Amino acid sequence: MNCKTVQGVFVRIAGVLSVVLFFTFCQSLHAALKEDFNRDGRVDISDLLILAEGWLACNAPACPGDTTSDGCVRFEDMADLASTWQIFYCSPIAATASSLENASYSASNTLDGTLATRWASTFEDNQWIQLDMGQIRTIRGLQIYWETAFASVYSVDVSPDGAAWTSAYMTNAGDGNFDDITFASTAAQYIRIQCLQRATAYGFSIREVFVKTNDDCLASGQWDLVWSDEFDGTQLNTAHWECMTGTGNDAPFDYGLWGWGNGEFQYYTARTQNVYVQDGRLYLVARRENYNNRKYTSARIRSAGLQDFMYGKLEARIKVPGGGGIWPAFWMMPTGNTYGEPYSYWAAHGEIDIMETKHPTTSIHGTIHYGGRYPNNVSAGCTYSPAGIDFSKDFHVYTLEWTPTRMRWYVDGKLFCTQTSWWSANGTYPAPFDQRFHFLLNVAVGGYYVGCTEPDASCITAAFPQQMEVDYVRVYRRNE
Repeated sequence: MNCKTVQGVFVRIAGVLSVVLFFTFCQSLHAALKEDFNRDGRVDISDLLILAEGWLACNAPACPGDTTSDGCVRFEDMADLASTWQIFYCSPIAATASSLENASYSASNTLDGTLATRWASTFEDNQWIQLDMGQIRTIRGLQIYWETAFASVYSVDVSPDGAAWTSAYMTNAGDGNFDDITFASTAAQYIRIQCLQRATAYGFSIREVFVKTNDDCLASGQWDLVWSDEFDGTQLNTAHWECMTGTGNDAPFDYGLWGWGNGEFQYYTARTQNVYVQDGRLYLVARRENYNNRKYTSARIRSAGLQDFMYGKLEARIKVPGGGGIWPAFWMMPTGNTYGEPYSYWAAHGEIDIMETKHPTTSIHGTIHYGGRYPNNVSAGCTYSPAGIDFSKDFHVYTLEWTPTRMRWYVDGKLFCTQTSWWSANGTYPAPFDQRFHFLLNVAVGGYYVGCTEPDASCITAAFPQQMEVDYVRVYRRNE
């Protein structure tokens, strides 16, 4: 436990100082207090001021901090809130809504840590606001701070994927103000508050929402591992990956793109000669052989529809092949069609290249592709070329830190690239990088990137087979 003495003037009414507080709060170093309104991991005078702001902004008995329902916000309310300090809170990473009264009342206002802003819907029944936790969490309740336009009838639904929904809570006796809801713990990423019936002539309006979980989300600044494949088995985990086969214009991956749109020479297969798991590593192997009218085979796997992510720290420990004309890559594509079908509308939908390299393997490239549909696409990225390193000689860790407005690339923990500006012809910023993406790992033979456009060209100098070894792929989310 960590004990703090908090001293502060709480409210001033009609020019007279009415209450002065001197008290000690004990808080867990890792737990969240629901009176920690600014989400800094502490309960101090700044949180009291936020409560005071709420007290002054509304009329008794409907005060956001009045948990004892006596028409006042004072020490008893703080003590009542502190009695449940063990409850953990996780901040959603995004919020959307069925409607807005106007642009100033966006859904994201419910996540900004202040009661001064709010979401407001149009003046109709049957509206909703949806929260995205960014990953699966064990959710067991909500705290909702309503504005005066509240819902008399509403429900709370939860979903692991935003498609299949389960009802977690329902009330037809909503009375506004502050609702502290607890329901059976359930694993979910998405939460939807279904506002079914209005209590006023206005729409529905919520100032702030806190999500109660069984997860400790407030070890501030730390990265929590939320998914990984350590390749510990004896075969590729089909709950994580699927093999993409062909040339880019062969069923079932027929995108009408010869050579996958990159001028690649190989035929991708799902054979164990090209892709296998052994001794805790994934192997993607390129071979020189005649196969389905191609002179090379290799492997390409993706996690689409199986393991999809938006934001976080994404990394893999990889030993790349170094032969001439070989193109290994660790990258991401969008899973849905939010900004157009990912291949036919490239690059308006976005692409993230976490790592790619070519002979001589002394440089690593990190790139994002965006803008309009080809040929109106653009890209931005950086090259990392440390002196004296051949990346094909050993394993290295390739990392992307992805937030709504910034991407940062690292090799072995060394930052080498930051991008904050991009756009999409099919959406507003931060489109197209505000949607779920999936991983791809592949070893191409030839292609525009390596400067080989003819299979028999002298630039294919590699001694086959050429293999990429992957020790792990991991995804983390930063605790906020």
